[in-house]
Amino acid sequence: MKKLSNHKILPILNSNNDWNIIDNKLIITYKLDSFMEVMSFANLTSDKAEQINHHPKIIIDYKSISFELTTHDIGGITDLDIQLANFIDETYNELYS
Repeated sequence: MKKLSNHKILPILNSNNDWNIIDNKLIITYKLDSFMEVMSFANLTSDKAEQINHHPKIIIDYKSISFELTTHDIGGITDLDIQLANFIDETYNELYS
């Protein structure tokens, strides 16, 4: 697995322009309607992360949830991060937007 260059990352993120690249991490925050929605979203994401054996940093703050994706072994963003980011986006769009 290889680290992706920044100019290749954003175009392959299902066209979601809300992701930011900061310190070799993909970062996004979603605001939801309730704490329980945030927890459900976190659980869905953690199930997928476990399936692909790639675990994000998840920050929960009442009605908001942030994800930080990076591949620590590589020191940057890889295809696994893109795969998980696209899953997160698809799940959010299907359930909460």
